[in-house]
Amino acid sequence: MYDPRVVPHGSATFTNFSGRKNAGLYSRYGAFVGTDEAGRECRSGQQSSLCLVGGARSGKGNFGLKWLIDASISDENGPHHIINLDFKSQDTPVASLQVVQGRHHYCYDPRGRGVIPPSRMNPYAHLVASSPTLVPDSLLTSASWIPFSDPRAQYFEGMAQTINTAVLVTLARLNGFVTVPDVADKIAALGDATEEWLNFEYEISLQPEPEINQVAADLRKLRAGNSDTGGFAGIKNELARRYACMMDPQVRAASSPPFDFCFSQLCEGNSHPTMVSIMEDLEYAENNSVVKALFTCALIFKRRAVSARPQFWLLNEVAAMGAWPLAESLATISAGYNIRTAYVVQSTEQFERLKKGASSVIPNSCGTTIYMGIRSVQQAALVSRQLGRQTLHYDDFAQQERARAAKSKALHDLIFGYGDPVQAIMTAEHQDRLAHHQSKMSRELRSVDEVINEANERAYVFMPGVLDHPFYAHVPKYWQTKTNAGRYSRDPFHSKPGKVEIATWLGQRHRKIITEPVAQRYADWPQYQETGLWSYVKGYRP
Repeated sequence: MYDPRVVPHGSATFTNFSGRKNAGLYSRYGAFVGTDEAGRECRSGQQSSLCLVGGARSGKGNFGLKWLIDASISDENGPHHIINLDFKSQDTPVASLQVVQGRHHYCYDPRGRGVIPPSRMNPYAHLVASSPTLVPDSLLTSASWIPFSDPRAQYFEGMAQTINTAVLVTLARLNGFVTVPDVADKIAALGDATEEWLNFEYEISLQPEPEINQVAADLRKLRAGNSDTGGFAGIKNELARRYACMMDPQVRAASSPPFDFCFSQLCEGNSHPTMVSIMEDLEYAENNSVVKALFTCALIFKRRAVSARPQFWLLNEVAAMGAWPLAESLATISAGYNIRTAYVVQSTEQFERLKKGASSVIPNSCGTTIYMGIRSVQQAALVSRQLGRQTLHYDDFAQQERARAAKSKALHDLIFGYGDPVQAIMTAEHQDRLAHHQSKMSRELRSVDEVINEANERAYVFMPGVLDHPFYAHVPKYWQTKTNAGRYSRDPFHSKPGKVEIATWLGQRHRKIITEPVAQRYADWPQYQETGLWSYVKGYRP
């Protein structure tokens, strides 16, 4: 209990073993949050979102990869599903041995950078004519596909969302389902006087929702020259910009039938534990709206089946996606759908790219926040303030020497009768207490420069309401942890060709990656169906 008389300047400190134990950090399940001073692994089993902030080359990947290769992302009923956003195309190859965790593995990989065959996925799979929530799902999909990015463009972006919703709903009711290439082709012909478009525009006018059939009426006015053609050009340009990714033949192919995977598979009652890797080159990330749409699709299916197997979403370098308001909403709503979202950024300021104000909303909505490898003074100052101030007790030697001298004088006066004996005794006792008194001063638990210069293998873990004080964690490299040996494959950027480094009882060793025909009991798993081959670390055959 905080007592201002004892610690008047603050009671900041780091949590101890007892605090971590009482908080349940030594559980078998939950997201890894570091090791303690004795090397014991600690985990956060909260359902609320998690935020990991770490500068470039800070070692924060040792958290993300631990979550992907460790068996702790699970509960008593077995492993959870994982959806992994991998813009660097690095985590997926390292974590490709999902068979060790008992998970199927699918990959959206239009560039073919992974180590397993890519799967074709339909980001609009949730939009079907039979769905009672077709219209609201279409509105949510349009808001994610065409997010508000600039206050000056809100009119054009808002109208683009409305038209896109009308196209989605009409196509779904005509065909029974929707695919991104079909929508892109309709958007490309928007407002033309061709027979094909006029027939589709007529179908829009037949929809029962007034806001949707009004779109057809507005388009007719435009062709008649009775409306602002400049405004329409801006709206069509906004739509064309968002669907420009369909000009990329690799992206178009990855979003075209026949489809190999649907996120509805994760929500079936008997669904097999699965990891889905969503990969795209970082330089194309912001312009590939399919990536955002895949997460929207996954969210809507999970919302329909809240009680299905829990999901863990790892949004690594999420700020690279640019404007994406849904990412902010996930921090507050995902737990209610049995999804745990983990955000990974280099600075909380990057959240502003997703939505204005998200840099305060997302961290405030996360039950666990981890900082490591902080580079900027602004971010370090925030962490320093969050760690708080402590009250230090210290010996003020100058003051204590003065008190000892005053005590000696009081005793001298008492002995030689230079004053009132009673007063002399009281003065001597008072000065004796002052001679042993410790002074108090205020100090940050970690100053700004100490936060910036912290070792890369150290992290500050905050779990308000769970831990009374922050956890000063050690973050070992994943390849130097014995419990990880055999659970991961080679890093495409750093490992030796055909080998992987693991920790053994005899120290660090390099082991070969064995590739051979897959064992019969795994032959029908999706990651092995196409090639019939599997890989594993020598000595750790699944």
